[in-house]
Amino acid sequence: MGDNRGVMPLCTRGNMAENWKLWRARFENYLVASEVCKKDEKTQCAQLLHYIGDDGFKIYTTFKLEEGQQNKLKDLLRKFEEHFIGKENVAYERYKFFTYRQEEGKSLEDIVIELKKKASRCKLEGLQDRLIVTMITCRIRNEAIRQRLLR
Repeated sequence: MGDNRGVMPLCTRGNMAENWKLWRARFENYLVASEVCKKDEKTQCAQLLHYIGDDGFKIYTTFKLEEGQQNKLKDLLRKFEEHFIGKENVAYERYKFFTYRQEEGKSLEDIVIELKKKASRCKLEGLQDRLIVTMITCRIRNEAIRQRLLR
């Protein structure tokens, strides 16, 4: 591969659960794109600990790992997952989804993206897309768009 930039370090400001999910997806994509996924797990773990950055590495040093877990990618990812996401509060996430209101100056695209992010944490299964449309219909400030959605 000609591009050796890898993955940017994990951003440790803001919503850590969202930052972690995005960083993990990018890291897993990097493993495939760079073919690191074909290498041994010890190398993959070293890549994880290298690319996660200083703050992420400091968090790693706090993990209580069993013998051999430090060289198991699945175990390291699970530990980071537990640290950044912890126990999900679905009721609270649904509350945030259903009480969302369009902010001044936000475009329809911004609203859709925000609602998709919020809905993804609500365990709505097959209802997610329909509820997003319903939320847009109920919460959008633009009356013309609302009327189009109601047709």
